[in-house]
Amino acid sequence: MIKNERGFALPMVLILVTALSILGMTLLGVSVSQAARTVHQEKKEQAFYIAKSGADAIASYIIENYNPTTLLENYNPATLTSTAISTLNNDYLNQDIHLGQGTFHAQVTTGAPLNPYTIFVKSIATVGNVTNQATLTLEPDAPIVPMNHAIFASENIDTSTSDTEINNGGSVVAGGVIQGSDKISFQNGGGPPQSGYPAENFPPVIPFPDTSSWGDPVAIGADATISKSGRYDDPTGVIRFFINITNDKDLYIVFNHFKPTTAEIHISGAGNGIINIYANSIDIASSFTIYNTSNKKVILYVKDSIKFVGSFNLHGVLLYAPEANYTATSGSTSITGAMVTKNLSLDGNTVVNYDANIANLIAGTRKFKKVKWSN
Repeated sequence: MIKNERGFALPMVLILVTALSILGMTLLGVSVSQAARTVHQEKKEQAFYIAKSGADAIASYIIENYNPTTLLENYNPATLTSTAISTLNNDYLNQDIHLGQGTFHAQVTTGAPLNPYTIFVKSIATVGNVTNQATLTLEPDAPIVPMNHAIFASENIDTSTSDTEINNGGSVVAGGVIQGSDKISFQNGGGPPQSGYPAENFPPVIPFPDTSSWGDPVAIGADATISKSGRYDDPTGVIRFFINITNDKDLYIVFNHFKPTTAEIHISGAGNGIINIYANSIDIASSFTIYNTSNKKVILYVKDSIKFVGSFNLHGVLLYAPEANYTATSGSTSITGAMVTKNLSLDGNTVVNYDANIANLIAGTRKFKKVKWSN
């Protein structure tokens, strides 16, 4: 019996050794496979974050340098048209860009024709032999609504004591009632006056800037030139100053209460950005003129109230006061551009030469914003 058991031990050992060897090789194979999967997953995650960083950087560049609207004629070389997108893709994005331990390349497309103002930034990254991608969607920060109106009031318009002439095809609309519509005449198209204009067709409000961190107001001397954004002292008496826009960045000039007796503003400069002139209120007792003979883009934004007495001439300006308690003029009024108000009273002869390029500066203030990520 003992001899038979001795003969049985050797095969048993061989079987155990073989089984352990197979188990060891299996475990080694599992470990190697798991390590490979771990490395692959790490590279895939790295590629995803590189793709996301690339898309985010390109989106930030678009937000900083491009405007979404194509409503304006000759608006700005930085309008993100289909041609601009093709140029952006061909010159900058159709190539591998090194970032971290990998590379990425990107492509910008639009949602046209259904959603022409929606932009997709798709970024594909590679780490080693592993790729991943991320897509960032951009949209305008507010709806883009065409402004086809020479005079637009969200509530009421009263022209019953004045003759108002509208030239170049602009219309006159009010969310409430237009009194004295028979006093409004239209030349070269436009009209008729429309009361009860649907609220959903109102252009979105341009926000008034928060200037709490802008520092103390800057004094404006006689014949001063303003060429940079900032808060400025309220002018008094007879005032004349010059606004010189030097580049394609928008310019923001902010007053508290603009109450000179007489005011002249002259617009010039080589830049092509929007000149935004802000005031909480405007109250002028004699005359107010803005000369914009160089056809710059100018918005005169008034927050609370406007009162003009005497001669009132805005040459190439969008008068924008959609939330002002009242807008009233007494005397001769001449505007080349458009008016957006809340309640409007015109007392005296008024001529508005509608300019679509100026009226649609509302859309020109829109910016892209980042909306969502997807794969």
